[in-house]
Amino acid sequence: MVKFVISSPGLHLAINACAAAAVASALGVPLALASKSLSRFRPVHRRSELEVAENGITIINDVYNASPASTQAAIDLLRNIDCKGKRVAILGDMLELGPTEINFHELMLQSCCDAHFDVIALVGTRFIRAAESIDCAREIKVVCTTDARQMASNITNYLNSGDFILVKGSRQIGMEVIVDAIKSIHFDSPLCHSVMSKYD
Repeated sequence: MVKFVISSPGLHLAINACAAAAVASALGVPLALASKSLSRFRPVHRRSELEVAENGITIINDVYNASPASTQAAIDLLRNIDCKGKRVAILGDMLELGPTEINFHELMLQSCCDAHFDVIALVGTRFIRAAESIDCAREIKVVCTTDARQMASNITNYLNSGDFILVKGSRQIGMEVIVDAIKSIHFDSPLCHSVMSKYD
């Protein structure tokens, strides 16, 4: 047995790495060599990319695209990651899902509610429609906007140094503006900054 560590978090990436190692071994590549190569893996830009901003907020930058499977994997990652601050899921609409698209958005929103994230932020008409059908717990703050630029302006009011933020959505939604807005936040005193009034 060979043990190795990949730089990106997430069970889905660990499974992919193990599958790659198994294929390499089947093709005659020594596991030690395969594991050494896999340990150097770095995610593609904006795909499960872990970024720590200067303001102390950690961002799971996964804005390149979104499907139900990849969104669920990202939600699971945020749910299971160690975090001293708030866990915040910012999800943009998943496009091109056909006539059952609202059902898929409801499933993703329910998964966020079941994970008891501190804040769930939804971007786009599909997630807004889904939110009308899902009753999240009262202690979960749900923020909805129709487009990413609106969310970029609003979400900063709910964040603090030490928070873990997932940002994910279909490419066309343009969720990268939210990532940029989060990185640009400057807290006068990160240890004293409080947004608890937003939950009243």
